[in-house]
Amino acid sequence: MNLKNEKGQSTVEFILTFAFGVSLILVIFTTSMNYATGYLVQYATFMASRVYLTADNSLASPMATISQAGQKAEETFAIYNLSIFDVPNSNFKINPVEEGMTPSQYLTVGGRTSFELTIDVMGKIAGEKKLEMVSESFLGKEPSRAECARRLCFAISNNENCSTFDITLFDNGC
Repeated sequence: MNLKNEKGQSTVEFILTFAFGVSLILVIFTTSMNYATGYLVQYATFMASRVYLTADNSLASPMATISQAGQKAEETFAIYNLSIFDVPNSNFKINPVEEGMTPSQYLTVGGRTSFELTIDVMGKIAGEKKLEMVSESFLGKEPSRAECARRLCFAISNNENCSTFDITLFDNGC
């Protein structure tokens, strides 16, 4: 047996280098896809929160307006069809405005979604573990027109019901 025979040495080096190179490329590809998916989910969450912030149907009940705003926000989130990236629309939730909220609670009004992403394509490096991602957009909620009218009526007449008065209420800033 001759130990100085180097036949096949370049083949072994090529296989090891090729396996390392392909693994590196797959890690970079998966990481870039995770970043792109994360940015898209963040944008969808932000846009849905914007819809929630501004939605108003001029109903007499401010709480009915809030309910409809939440439905419109969920519809807006669904428009982005994130199921292509395995991000379920059902995970999107609205942290709603509720009666008697404190100012610190009001800071968390808006949209929130959570989803999972794979760490590596083959499942050999990190196993079956997944990244747990959260996207939040807390923009708050503008008062509805009905709420503005009620506040303005109270400021003018010290009464929350101005339906008996012959006046038109308009406030551009509420």
